[in-house]
Amino acid sequence: MAIVKYIIRLLITFCALLFINNGNAQKVYNNKIKAVIKVDKTSEFVTFSATAENIELSDYSLRYEFLSFKKDKNNNVSKSTQENRFFLKASEKKILSSVTLNTNIEGKVTFVLLIYSEDSNVEKNQGAIGKDRVVVSNDGKGGLHVEFDDDKKKEVKRLKSNNDQDSSSKDGIFLQGLVTQKTITKSGRDFYRYFFSDYYNKQITTSKNILIEEVPGRRRATRISVKIDNQILWQFFARPKKAFLKQMAATSLERCIGYLQRLQKQKQSFVRY
Repeated sequence: MAIVKYIIRLLITFCALLFINNGNAQKVYNNKIKAVIKVDKTSEFVTFSATAENIELSDYSLRYEFLSFKKDKNNNVSKSTQENRFFLKASEKKILSSVTLNTNIEGKVTFVLLIYSEDSNVEKNQGAIGKDRVVVSNDGKGGLHVEFDDDKKKEVKRLKSNNDQDSSSKDGIFLQGLVTQKTITKSGRDFYRYFFSDYYNKQITTSKNILIEEVPGRRRATRISVKIDNQILWQFFARPKKAFLKQMAATSLERCIGYLQRLQKQKQSFVRY
């Protein structure tokens, strides 16, 4: 009888270890590199942009696949693939590729974004570290029916027709923050233009306002500061050279993205608590 109990205990322990190992082996997506398919509607066209965001403090060499599957009314499926290697610095966000569709599409289009480590091997079951999926179809009312699926939740939205008052997006729960300026020189205005161009191209979505402020400095130079919530994230003495201002714009945006990511992590930790 004692031997039977001992064997039962061994079996229970083995099953528990097996369950734990299987749970740990499950792939966690968007943990270090966040893959997001952004949706933007302008006029009668909708653009789907594959974006990658590094939410770590380390740099990564990566590769991506942006897949689209189009199913027509006869259930025939056609596939197209965009893929390439890319490098993502710490806290950097980058647009990898984009596809534009007319709102009068027929059938259904599924977009899938997969991001892999550069040294990963799919054949060895080393899967994607970032993934996102969007399904698009015509709603029959001049708009699009869009289903988002990030493995954690499913969300369905409708991109309205041109006759509607507004349009929806995946990040529609946010009020888009503004990038404002208080500049006094051409160098300050040029810096704002370079900063805002990078901000727009990277499709930053936040409810926070960003302020670019320029004040008189020493030796006829002005001092430019980039602030969020009245907190200075980056400042420097202005120079008129284009290359310098572009570099300062890139550095300032990296600081802003890192700050916004930290705020998001703090918010998630507070919600879990």
